[in-house]
Amino acid sequence: MATPYCTPIRITDWSEPDDWDDAPKRLVLIDEAVAKAFSAPHQSTLEQRFREQAERWQRETAHLSSPLQRMMHPSYQAILGMGAEYKHEVVGFLLHDMQNNHRDWSLALSYLTHVNPISPKDAGRTDRIFDAWLNWGKQYGAI
Repeated sequence: MATPYCTPIRITDWSEPDDWDDAPKRLVLIDEAVAKAFSAPHQSTLEQRFREQAERWQRETAHLSSPLQRMMHPSYQAILGMGAEYKHEVVGFLLHDMQNNHRDWSLALSYLTHVNPISPKDAGRTDRIFDAWLNWGKQYGAI
């Protein structure tokens, strides 16, 4: 069975609104992006597709301070979609990317694994959050 290919997606009217009145439109754009990502023929590995989406997500959201706005980006949603079908592999990719590129995937990891290894006293401390996830990944064989 061929794995769907996650094509790079350009949504020309993606912009950060001053308010969330256009949230339904944003959800439609995200749904379209995720559907498109899984409808193209298989042309690369799951890991390559993950990397493409992760790099695009970082490039297009690095200037945002709101975690919600960063999570609503189509590439982030596409990665979560990949995780729905290939959970173990995508969790491993997220952990490796967190370790090597220092991208914060803690919310995606919590969503996909249904766990939170972060101690309440470490809330807001990125280094401790990363350490908690990486230790969890080693303990459960995800990395």
